Amino acid sequence: MNNVEFHLQLNHNDTWNMSRLHFHDHYELLLPLTTPGNIFVNDQVYPLRRGTLYLIGENTLHRTMATGFHARYVLHISRKALVELSTPQTDFTQLTQDPFRRATLDSTQMTEIIELFQALERNKNDGSFGSDIHQTVALLNLLIRVAPTLNAATAGEAIRNKDFLRVVPILDYIRDNLSEPLSLDQIAGHFYISKHYLCRIFKAATGFSVMEYIIYSRVLLARQLLQEGVSVQQAGERSGFSDNSHFIRTFGHLTGVTPGRYSKEYQSSDQILLRGNPRQQ
Repeated sequence: MNNVEFHLQLNHNDTWNMSRLHFHDHYELLLPLTTPGNIFVNDQVYPLRRGTLYLIGENTLHRTMATGFHARYVLHISRKALVELSTPQTDFTQLTQDPFRRATLDSTQMTEIIELFQALERNKNDGSFGSDIHQTVALLNLLIRVAPTLNAATAGEAIRNKDFLRVVPILDYIRDNLSEPLSLDQIAGHFYISKHYLCRIFKAATGFSVMEYIIYSRVLLARQLLQEGVSVQQAGERSGFSDNSHFIRTFGHLTGVTPGRYSKEYQSSDQILLRGNPRQQ
């Protein structure tokens, strides 16, 4: 249980709105303390509400859409940490089986989970004797409490307002054709609408642009291909990048590492996880 990889934040913002889509290599446990708005996950929009606990998977495209004051606990925890903290009887890796889950909490459950977040926040590892143990115990107490609730949860019903229903076919079309050339003109022509209208309804429904969604989706697809052992060149081509140098630059800009380095690091960490997983021994 040494060097358990996680990061906890309690964020308060008077005026807050996530500016763009993003994804990461860890799992995100999100507990809103206010009722700020909506959350876009993959190709669906869900309400973001106080009294609901959210679990967002690794490599899951998402963006919270809110304005005004927003407070939330955010815990980022790696797959490696969930493996290390698991036992044959208490398997936290069950949390990794779905890209998104949300569980509605009653007032008693909400209070209890907030107190566990607060305990984890208090028990920071400051380097003093025993602080690492106290921190791990606080993290385990939180995971033991939320895991059964989240394991029984699903994504639930997405928001089906008029604006979003108009772009669902567009999202489906983009997702199904990422490996093909995609431009605003081509997509607009496919749906017999103007490019201006396409951009307007897409932005209104999702909060971001068509091309932003395409680029992030392509990088995510490339990451998945690299995780499967596909070469950098093939991963770029199969995810819709016609130029390898452009793929490498875009991938590095959005992930912070080159595709080649990402592939090597993923394969190396994957082998470590297999060796360290008690259920694999």
